[in-house]
Amino acid sequence: MRAIKLAVAIAVSAVCVWISMKDVRLSEVGAALAHANYFGFFATMALTIFGFWVRAVRWRWLIMTPRPVPTASLFSATMIGFMANNVLPFRLGEFVRPWALARRENMSKTTLLATVVVERAVDMLTLLGILGISLLVHPLSEATEGGRMVRAGAGVLIILCIVLTAVVVLLESQPRLAQAVIGGMTAPLPERVRTRVTGMVAHFLEGLGLFRDLPRLAWVFLLSFGMFGIYALALAISMASLGIQVPWYAGLTMLVITAIGIMVPAAPGYIGTLNLACVAGLALFSVGKELAVPFSWFYFVSQWLPITAVGLFYLNREGLSLKSLGQAQDGSPA
Repeated sequence: MRAIKLAVAIAVSAVCVWISMKDVRLSEVGAALAHANYFGFFATMALTIFGFWVRAVRWRWLIMTPRPVPTASLFSATMIGFMANNVLPFRLGEFVRPWALARRENMSKTTLLATVVVERAVDMLTLLGILGISLLVHPLSEATEGGRMVRAGAGVLIILCIVLTAVVVLLESQPRLAQAVIGGMTAPLPERVRTRVTGMVAHFLEGLGLFRDLPRLAWVFLLSFGMFGIYALALAISMASLGIQVPWYAGLTMLVITAIGIMVPAAPGYIGTLNLACVAGLALFSVGKELAVPFSWFYFVSQWLPITAVGLFYLNREGLSLKSLGQAQDGSPA
């Protein structure tokens, strides 16, 4: 089954790369990249890492512990997790991140996994807010591929956001109900398994405590808008580096479109889906493929390279290997 999923993901990436590159000569892409401003490239990489540092700081506010979790540990786990998404299939990084932090700080992996679920809900709510802003300043028409993509993706985003938020709020506000439902589902299982599952649910519910603390929730959203603002600035600098003339709000629009694009299951690193999202997004601003395709690869590398390099650095510093990260999904110790 995993082999089939991987094959489908690779096929999706291949199709997206082909669609994005269709009708564009490689010589034209190479020429545009050769004339790009690579000061902007390095600035984009630096902003990307800074954005992930803000993400790590935000994660600290999602975790309720008697003692504050060091930012260094949070940043290390964050970079290892996102690096895993770049080089390993099945978005394993979503499991690697809480596993790496739990391993380093001797915490509950299940509790930390719950904070990642909450983080995703916060991300989607924040992106919906940014989408609203971008639609106010630049209403999208369904006459273009990008417009259709954003409208369809926004609908999926809204549905996922509502469902995920409702589930999180229900679990947090009705812990006894959650325990009762899990208890009924695990009743036929051996007592040892039931005890383990019940403990995992308890730890998971601990990780949903953010919704009981409105001031903390407000600070989390403030950091979220700051983090995505950094990513939007990185997109704007990348576009300027290739001489692409777009309005000031294009970074916000492209942020939402690329976020929707990487939601689609694909090969590691979001290759293909990110490229196609870049091309479709720039089409909204009447930017042709002769610039949009080079931009897609410029931006892809500016994301993949620093995240992977920094993640591998921290992986090595933690005494881990890529092979060991497979333990994150099955809950095995390091």
